[in-house]
Parts: sequence; structure tokens; C-alpha cells
Amino acid sequence: YVTPERPFMKRLIQHVESLGYKALVITIDVPVTGNRRAMSRHGFHVPPHITVSNFGEELKRKYRFPADATDPALSWRDIAWFQSVTSMPIVLKGVMTSEDAELAVQHGVQAVWVSNHGGRQLDSVPATIEVLPEIVRAVRGRVEVYMDGGIRQGTDVMKALALGARAVFVGRPALCGLAHSG
Repeated sequence: YVTPERPFMKRLIQHVESLGYKALVITIDVPVTGNRRAMSRHGFHVPPHITVSNFGEELKRKYRFPADATDPALSWRDIAWFQSVTSMPIVLKGVMTSEDAELAVQHGVQAVWVSNHGGRQLDSVPATIEVLPEIVRAVRGRVEVYMDGGIRQGTDVMKALALGARAVFVGRPALCGLAHSG
């Protein structure tokens, strides 16, 4: 997530780059945290002893959780700033339209990641598999296209690859496994 704290972001990016990370993924589809009704209904809260280790004491006091620290003013202009502070390839996560995919290419990113944040942030957002073909057509091979969302079994991965995704990411199956067996 991108915070409005640019000096912090620069230090964090340079730190992970020094550790050998190979790409910078910028989540662009969560300018504010969605209203997660199911979590509220079930009384889910992040326990107070769980904090964000990368934030440092000042930001931990200012922001309770990474999603609370997202920058609602994030715009296409910020891509140039990110490019100025890292040599890592930049991947934009949360691209859901061909127009945004084209803008991403024009702004010099190396990949777009088709993601709807698991459908948890925006009501009535389309399934990623439904918009994947239009994104692939829009970028015309100029950047890689990745996808997540709705992946429950191997055939879902195969469908996404057949529709042009270069890579497919899974979240929920891994979380279910962790919840079951830690």
C-alpha cells in the first residue's frame, strides 16, 4: 500500500531493494478501505498486539493498520516519483479496465496486475477473469499481465493463463491452509 508519507515510502523502497527484492508492486485500487460488512458482523478486529513492523514508531502511532495509511490522492503523477526512487520494475496492482492498462503502459510500468482485491473493497466489481481478456488486448504484449481473484483450483489458473495472464496469484487458498494448520 502507498502511504502519503513519501520520505517513509522512499526509505522502505530503498530498503527492500537493498535486500534483493526484484519488483515493486503498487496497489492502486484501494484509495480508502472498503466497508467489510462480514468482518464487522462477525466482530473481527486486529488484536492490539499485532502491529506493522515496517512502519516504525511514528507511523505506528499515526496509522493502526497498513490499509489505514493508504494515500487517497495517489495519481498517475506518482508513478514518475516511484520510478525516481527505485530501479526495480514497477507492477501496478488493481488494474481493472483497458483504459487504465493503457495509461499504465504510457507511464512506463513493467507489468499490470488484474485484481479486484478479492471483491472485498468495492461492491459490484467485476470478476478479474471477466476483464482479463480486455486488459491483455489493451497492453498488446508491451507489459506483462498478472491476475488474482477467484482462483480456487488448478483449472482456474489454467483459464487465466489461456486468456493471456503471464502469472496467476492466489491468496485465499493459502490463507485457508494457514487458518487450518498454521
